[in-house]
Amino acid sequence: MSTVQIHRSLFCCGREQAKQRQSRLRVQHVEDPHNPRGYRELRSQAEMCELLSRKVAEQGRKCGICHDLFIDCSEIVPGHISTL
Repeated sequence: MSTVQIHRSLFCCGREQAKQRQSRLRVQHVEDPHNPRGYRELRSQAEMCELLSRKVAEQGRKCGICHDLFIDCSEIVPGHISTL
């Protein structure tokens, strides 16, 4: 009797166990002599999203540069409102 695959995952329904993923650091510090702190921060995409959401909430949904309210969150970019 053959087994029928009902999920696309190779690791479900008693099949081979998933290998442990190496966790990446969400924020990495890279030495940078030109930066006043002496290092730069490299952030993962998830960390950038979280930071952006936190900043938007702290600023009361207003742009920190032009002080206009954000209408659509998809317009928000780390530097300013996107002008697409």
